[in-house]
Amino acid sequence: MTLPHSAVPQATARWYEHPDDAPADTRRAPHPSRTRTWASAWSALTTERILEHHHLHLADPATGDAETVSYFLTAADGSPYWTSQETDADVPPVWSGTVLYAGNSPHAEYGGAGTATATMASATTRAGLDLAARLGASALVHPGLDRHQADRLTAAAHAAGAGQVLDLATDVAWTRTLGPTTEQWWQGMPSRQRRDIRRRWRRGTEAGLVLDPLTHARDILDAVPAFAPLAAGTADRHGTRLYGSDMFEQLVAVPGTVLLAARHDGRLVGGIYGWLYDGCLYLWASGLDYEHPAAPLVYTWLMCESARWAIDQGAILIDAGRANHLAKARLGYRPRILRTVVHLTGHQPDTEDALRRLSQRLGDQADPHLPPPARW
Repeated sequence: MTLPHSAVPQATARWYEHPDDAPADTRRAPHPSRTRTWASAWSALTTERILEHHHLHLADPATGDAETVSYFLTAADGSPYWTSQETDADVPPVWSGTVLYAGNSPHAEYGGAGTATATMASATTRAGLDLAARLGASALVHPGLDRHQADRLTAAAHAAGAGQVLDLATDVAWTRTLGPTTEQWWQGMPSRQRRDIRRRWRRGTEAGLVLDPLTHARDILDAVPAFAPLAAGTADRHGTRLYGSDMFEQLVAVPGTVLLAARHDGRLVGGIYGWLYDGCLYLWASGLDYEHPAAPLVYTWLMCESARWAIDQGAILIDAGRANHLAKARLGYRPRILRTVVHLTGHQPDTEDALRRLSQRLGDQADPHLPPPARW
């Protein structure tokens, strides 16, 4: 029997100044970027130009699910990762005013906070729309969603009588399982690529590259002054300054943080910053020293060594992050489409058109590397 709307249990919701002020969540965060530690760290950043941050604790009385959802208000051009998508799509800046990102920043690969149940998705949406109106944001944006999360948030927006709601494909996450041995890792690559990749990995080892996995906060922080310029320079080659030292310094507190450093004669020549979290190694930010003679080998060598290290740690999955579709497909990773749900505040036909064009152009770039089940 369907209950009248007034009789349907509603999620309880309360705002907090900081995520750690909220009551405990009832389930472990599914990804590093869904942890409270990440939300707390992100609140202190300067590279992403955060104007305000607000944290909503939600509880669904029907299921017992409870979670804290963070909202970050940025300037129109305040999110470097969103800017990188505009650059990749070769479109002008999309936003006409400030933007309220819900659940996390686009920098985090995965979002979806506050979508565990339809009741929570409704509360997440209504609270976000109210906050966006109060702050004068031009849009409420939920990035990094899977299909199910996007459907729930879109349905919640329509039920809330929101204005224009867009559900757009905007990115691809690349993942693959890890077997118990490195040989199984090699066998998981396309056969036509495997020989060349193994050859490049072997040449890197013969050239003297050594993996130095840094897992202690002090060691990572000591390496950040050398790593951050490499990460920034690597991003610059793709058209956007994505990372700042503050990101690597603040996020070191997130559970499972690791900097997989490639060294040559003790010198840092490359690295990947990420997290070993609940059996998955998440690779998030990479940096290479393009001035070093071994530079042409370092990226492929690091990707292979990252998998070898993850297997040694007992991981069962590796997540290579987003973008660089061709290289990740060559390494045997499988694509997963990520979506962004956008609630535009007010009538903004030009922004709507720009968002659709952004999604289409990003899809045109991804499609050649996507098997039929993962079509954009």
